Amino acid sequence: MSQTFASLFPAENSIPEKYRINEKIEQREYLINGELRIWEGQLNPVLSPVFVKEADNFVQKEIGSTPLLTSKESLEALDAAVKAYDLGKGDWPTRSVSGRIEHVEKFLSHMRSKRDEVVKLLMWEIGKSLKDSEKEFDRT
Repeated sequence: MSQTFASLFPAENSIPEKYRINEKIEQREYLINGELRIWEGQLNPVLSPVFVKEADNFVQKEIGSTPLLTSKESLEALDAAVKAYDLGKGDWPTRSVSGRIEHVEKFLSHMRSKRDEVVKLLMWEIGKSLKDSEKEFDRT
C-alpha cells in the first residue's frame, strides 16, 4: 500500500482529542406522542465512513447505536402524528405565528448549546470536514 494511501487512515491517537469519539453513543430513547420511551430491544450500530488505523489494520469506526424499532412503533408514531395534526385543527397548526416562533427560538437556543457535539458527530457520521460540518450546522 502506498504511503499516501496509508496516510488517509489516521491512527486514533493522532486525531485531536477534541474530535475523537471516545465513547459510543447508545441511544435507547425514541419519541412518540410527546413521550420519550426507552427501547429494550435490538440496537442498530451506527458506523462511520471513516476508518482508523489499528496496528496493521484499518477498522471502520462504530460511533454508536440506535433503536431498531419495529413496524409497531412506526405505526404508533404515525398515529400520534395524525392525531396531533388533527386535519389542521391540532395544537401546532392552530397556534399563533408568534407562539410557533417562540417554540422554535427556544429549540434553537438549546441546539446552539450542542453545536460542538453535533459538528463532531457530522464529521464522524457522514465524513464531512470540520469547516463543512460547521457550515451545515449553522445553515440547518
